[in-house]
Amino acid sequence: MIDSHCHLDYCDDPLAADPSLTALISVGTTLARCRATVALAERFANVWAVVGIHPNEAVEAQQAEVRAEIAALARHPKVVGIGESGFDDYWDRVDQATQRQSLRWQAELAALLDKPLILHVRDKQGGEQSSTAAAAMLRELGWHKGVLHCFNGHPKLLEAGLALGWSVSFAGNLTYPGARALHAVAKALPADRLLVETDSPFMTPVPKRGQRNVPANVRYTAAFLAALRGETSAQIEAVTDRNATQLFGLAVAN
Repeated sequence: MIDSHCHLDYCDDPLAADPSLTALISVGTTLARCRATVALAERFANVWAVVGIHPNEAVEAQQAEVRAEIAALARHPKVVGIGESGFDDYWDRVDQATQRQSLRWQAELAALLDKPLILHVRDKQGGEQSSTAAAAMLRELGWHKGVLHCFNGHPKLLEAGLALGWSVSFAGNLTYPGARALHAVAKALPADRLLVETDSPFMTPVPKRGQRNVPANVRYTAAFLAALRGETSAQIEAVTDRNATQLFGLAVAN
């Protein structure tokens, strides 16, 4: 089983790099966390890294030295993607223009290195400003390799991502009873676009909701996705593992 998006650098327990998982893709959010994430990828054989600047930290991406070091880290052999970048107005921490500049830089880096771009989108409760901005930006950028991380169900964002050939990654929020829009998308999505993730230590799935999330919990999300689609957990595990391996170019044992 592959957890396509987690944050091992936030996890105190080194066993979070669960050896029962074929692969874990750990995502940095600041320069310091990207350094830590790459170090974890060097330490654990089943861990790969994604490096970039989170939209809530996009001010950091304005610094030339930060961009230069992220670009250098991105060339590490165990770095398989760029991000997570995108739009987030939930906390009102960074203005949209600054987030847009950061996303554009990271998309250009992803295209330069031919690596997937990991897109983070979070709207205010009941809003859609970040989702609509992200959809428009995807169409403008035109980069064909990426992931709608922890997908939120927004139809315009889905349309833009699928048109570019992007993958759609479902996290623990898929298992929440009120996530009906997500359930509908997950049922209908082509199998070759499916990914599953934990976003751990955040976004814990049912039945572990309320606890600190760990990568091994990706199996709960996969099982829920399988039930939605009328498939077995083994079928979903096989297809999402294959999709992640191909998208990220993972050298994993069969």
